Amino acid sequence: MDWDLLSGFFSMHLVTWLLFLVMLTNYVRTSKVYATCSVKAERKEVFKLSAVVSCSYALMIPIEFLVAFFDFYSRYFPYTVYLFLDICTLLFINFFIKLKSEKAVLCKRYVTLCLSCNSVLFLLLQVDLLFMHNNFKPFEAWWFWDVFTIGVNFFDGLMILVLLSCRDVLFMREFELHVLARRNAKLRISD
Repeated sequence: MDWDLLSGFFSMHLVTWLLFLVMLTNYVRTSKVYATCSVKAERKEVFKLSAVVSCSYALMIPIEFLVAFFDFYSRYFPYTVYLFLDICTLLFINFFIKLKSEKAVLCKRYVTLCLSCNSVLFLLLQVDLLFMHNNFKPFEAWWFWDVFTIGVNFFDGLMILVLLSCRDVLFMREFELHVLARRNAKLRISD
């Protein structure tokens, strides 16, 4: 057995495996017998959201296998595919998944934020690579590649953490309430 190939596969798809484990954890939470009906409904909504995100990330595994199997190379692979999958997941979550519970809406907000930020980073990196392939700039590493790597991993980790804990880890709700309170105070002063 080729352990290097296997360890490379697992490290490359670590986020996919973690999202799969989060989905399984949320599934187990939906099957707890002693939970009330409202808690089960809330947990099912979070499970549905984590299942969609996990499936979206898992779709990249067969795509990468087919590309490697057919020895296909393109300057648009893999970042354009990641961008396309993130945008499709965002559209699917925002148009087809209706959530009612507060925790599920919070998770949806974080997933939307994280996938949007990842999409922007994938788009910017793809544009950067196209500039390099068309000789508009030299093919060398620069600070944006580090920002891309840290940013994508941060947002993936944040998404995993929020789907697992169902908590507002960045205090976005408090920030939103603070901004609304300041805006309302300014409106009262101007009246």
